[in-house]
Amino acid sequence: MALPSEADTTDNTQRPSWFTRLSCLRWRTALFVVASVVGCQAMAASRQISAPVVLLIPEGLESARQSFLQGLVLGDQAVRACGAEPVAMVIQSLGWDDDPIALFPRDADNQPVLPPLVVAPYAADLRSFSRLAQDGDARVLLGHQRGPSLDSLSGLDEQGRLLPLLPSRRDDLRALAQAAIDRGWTRVMVVSDPTALEGDFAQPFVELFEGLGGTVLSYTQDDVQSMTPGDRERWALLTKDLDWLGPDALVLAAPPDGDLAVALRERQIGPLSGRDPGWIWLLSSPQASAVSAQPWPQIVLSQPAHGPNWNGFTKAFSQRWGYAPDLIAAAGFETSRVLALSSVGPSPLASDGTRDPLAWVAPSAQPVSLCRAIALRREGESARLEGVASDFALRPGRAPTGVAETRLIPAQ
Repeated sequence: MALPSEADTTDNTQRPSWFTRLSCLRWRTALFVVASVVGCQAMAASRQISAPVVLLIPEGLESARQSFLQGLVLGDQAVRACGAEPVAMVIQSLGWDDDPIALFPRDADNQPVLPPLVVAPYAADLRSFSRLAQDGDARVLLGHQRGPSLDSLSGLDEQGRLLPLLPSRRDDLRALAQAAIDRGWTRVMVVSDPTALEGDFAQPFVELFEGLGGTVLSYTQDDVQSMTPGDRERWALLTKDLDWLGPDALVLAAPPDGDLAVALRERQIGPLSGRDPGWIWLLSSPQASAVSAQPWPQIVLSQPAHGPNWNGFTKAFSQRWGYAPDLIAAAGFETSRVLALSSVGPSPLASDGTRDPLAWVAPSAQPVSLCRAIALRREGESARLEGVASDFALRPGRAPTGVAETRLIPAQ
């Protein structure tokens, strides 16, 4: 659906002028960055940041762009409803291969001059933003990162300047593992397509499943059977051991329409198959919608990990935009709220003596509403929001947690 114009009167909130400018631009570069300069000096140069917030959106990710912005607008509405003003935004572009630090000017000593807070892009290279944080003495809010790269975050963030906003995909995998255990599928075989991105989640699933008391069966020394149907020797061994070992379930780290899944489906439907184990798919929830019913039960992810206020956000988003939100929309919503809370009160002192615009987050505190959090921040106090995208227990170098949901596709 198209983004509404500023003349839209379905609510009483006047949309900021950057919103119209953004919806009219044609992007030729690819990256998304928001940089908040809370108390930062003005910046110059034609390609360098010269305003409080810069928003860069990649070409080719139109649905992600729209989803994030719609969540951002909803977050701005919530901030205004609490008597505060959202952080203003302008637009800047950056290519995929460009170093984000090049957006910022340098001082007389050739050191980059960055704002105190930078919100990194969707699918950002964490190494680049780790360097940006260290070289530019900035804090980085990781607004969209969920993948395996988060597992390496602690090694990239020795000074504690990278703050993830969303739960890790491990929370999704943990929910799938727990659903299998709850169903009595305690003995599984894990099969992965080495050419598919889903393969990245096979080993983390094994660790989580075994941590819950499950057993991973294997005919090799590896817990994960990485193979393609074209490998006749490994395929013959896999099909033989499926019958011999008799797992309760088969865990597939592969796309549902890929060669591996198709071959396994044909084998299990065929007349020579043995017992029919259930299937557990290591897919995102949008991918899982493509999984069709089979003569055996299947477990898929129905909702990725999210925070306790997800249902309220879903209701508000759906009423405003006419469809259900995804986590990217929630990231936009949370980004607006975090930027506002970082600007309404003074930035606390970090352990190294610098001002940290994110140090107001109290991850162990009782969660409070946005209006209460704004009031606390204006008094110079710490706060923890009632989270939408996560539990909002934000800590440097560590992803917050959330609760994912699964569903059972019954045997047809």
